[in-house]
Amino acid sequence: MTAQLIAAALALLSALVVAIGTVIRHLVAAEQPLPEEGLSSVKATLTSGKWWAGAGVSVIGYLLQAAALRFASILLVQPITILSFFFALPLSARFTGRRVRIQDWVWAILLTLGVGVLLVIGRPTNTHAHAHPLAWAGLLIIGIAIIILLLRLAKKGLRKERALLIGLGSGITYGYMSFYTKGVVMDLSAGHIVTVFTHPALYLLITASIVGTWLQQEAFNAGAIQQSLPAMTVASPITSSILGIVVYQERFTTSPALYWLVIAAAVLTVVAVIQLSRAEAQDDVA
Repeated sequence: MTAQLIAAALALLSALVVAIGTVIRHLVAAEQPLPEEGLSSVKATLTSGKWWAGAGVSVIGYLLQAAALRFASILLVQPITILSFFFALPLSARFTGRRVRIQDWVWAILLTLGVGVLLVIGRPTNTHAHAHPLAWAGLLIIGIAIIILLLRLAKKGLRKERALLIGLGSGITYGYMSFYTKGVVMDLSAGHIVTVFTHPALYLLITASIVGTWLQQEAFNAGAIQQSLPAMTVASPITSSILGIVVYQERFTTSPALYWLVIAAAVLTVVAVIQLSRAEAQDDVA
């Protein structure tokens, strides 16, 4: 129980720090010319000192998340990271001049409630089983295929939803990043230094961090933060949790009679994110 409390505290602090770094980088993106004006907005942001400051803050948040994964399962740590949106909502409004409406706060509170029920009622385990290499490869191929599909839709099919689709791609990538982080952290804590450098998890982790950051900035440059941030915020823990269940055999230990409550909490969390995203999209149209 003590380990889980430490993990929960670290994950909550990580959510706050990540929210700060995310808002900083989105503010930099808002200052850049739109892609239609002939410049690569993402490349432009990389020349900004503010962007690197925001990236540095986000790295600290990621390290806190990695520390949390040392003490608890992906199923416990990752849902808490969804709360980074709860922190980012007022921070973004404060610095952009947007007003956080009452209904936005209601959905943000419902989002927090859904996460709380998942953790308290679900009671996730902290197992760390190892899957066959073919399972790793298969899951990686599936993830890459989904991300490519989302990017193609954002470019040619559903351009009005570009920020949302790219945000989903970024969130899925970060979900894989958290999954690989769990493996690297557990090997390091067990003293398996050689395994860390010979297993592909470390190199996939580095690749996912680079791709995820690039896609996140693309999403920020494509629209308002609430169009992309809810999608990436919820896609990351869902992705990593699915991977944790399949590969590491993590499970919720709630009684069968309460499974409906866990499912309802998960649905509530997703609905809250969708509603927050739609609300921002309607504001932009207006």
